Amino acid sequence: MNNQDMAGLTCFSMKIDMASSPLSKSLSCLVLESDPKPGYYSKNNFPENKHVHDWHLFLPVKKQIACFQDIILRNVPLLTKQFNLRLRIAPGQVVVKNKSHACIRVNIENKDILPKLVAEFKKLGIKFLPSKSIESYNSLIYFKKYIEFKELDKGIYQDKENPNQFFFKIPKPIEFDTFLTGMESIKFSCNFHLFDSSLVSLFVKDDVWDFVGIYSEHCDKNRFKELQHHLEQTFSV
Repeated sequence: MNNQDMAGLTCFSMKIDMASSPLSKSLSCLVLESDPKPGYYSKNNFPENKHVHDWHLFLPVKKQIACFQDIILRNVPLLTKQFNLRLRIAPGQVVVKNKSHACIRVNIENKDILPKLVAEFKKLGIKFLPSKSIESYNSLIYFKKYIEFKELDKGIYQDKENPNQFFFKIPKPIEFDTFLTGMESIKFSCNFHLFDSSLVSLFVKDDVWDFVGIYSEHCDKNRFKELQHHLEQTFSV
């Protein structure tokens, strides 16, 4: 790893719309589903159909067990080997009916693997909320995963595993509401569209680094310095 590159457990915070998935009934547990690209389009540039074959699912936990996050993080590599699949699974937190619950975030391309994953989670002593119908609502979610950061320029990084995920370092910690207001201003006033954003923290020795995470399949890297300038201006006050 280069000196300017780094890696570690990384916490993501974002607000998304979600609702109960049709998968809940067959699994006899609550499965929440979100749009794969919740904030990808500007309000004035919203296509009628943006569905892709990429399932973004959340499994809320009925009662959190000791060391819940550690158990999930430890077992993801084991499940990856067991099923011989690239599994994007992370421990997190989600709000259901105004109550915060630990959850497992699962991103999969083939939903048919989900029953097997749920069965394996249950073997670990994890109990999920019962299946129920929940209309679409907006929830603040958190999840934690291991990220390898590749530095592209000073203060600008790329996820080594996901080339469409980028991180822009910001000068200080900010409240989530401040992040939402600032990103909406940038997105709709500065002609930056086609991306999702998240508030990101990387835990390093004796410190925490704060970033704005940007996911985009259509990014123009030539505008990264311009975006970095807007982010630093917006979140340095």
